[in-house]
Amino acid sequence: MGEHVDYDRWYPEVPAVMDTAPLAELLHTNVQIIRGWVREGILPAHRMSGGRKLTFLRHEIFEWLISNRYRPGSDQPAD
Repeated sequence: MGEHVDYDRWYPEVPAVMDTAPLAELLHTNVQIIRGWVREGILPAHRMSGGRKLTFLRHEIFEWLISNRYRPGSDQPAD
C-alpha cells in the first residue's frame, strides 16, 4: 500500500504489536487457526530468533486484510 494510514488515530484500540491471542480475538477466530495460517504462509508474522512466540504488526495485518478482502460476486479476493 502506497498511502500512509495513521493507525494510532483511526484504530487506537488495536495495539501496534500483538501476539497470537489478541490477533485471534481481533479476527474473530482462534489461536490454532492463526498459527495454521502462519505455518502455511498466509498471514504475516514475526518470530524472534530461536523463539516460539509469534508477533504480529498491526499495519501488516491491516494491509493483509485489505489485500485479501472478499468482494461479493467474485470467487477471488481483491488484487
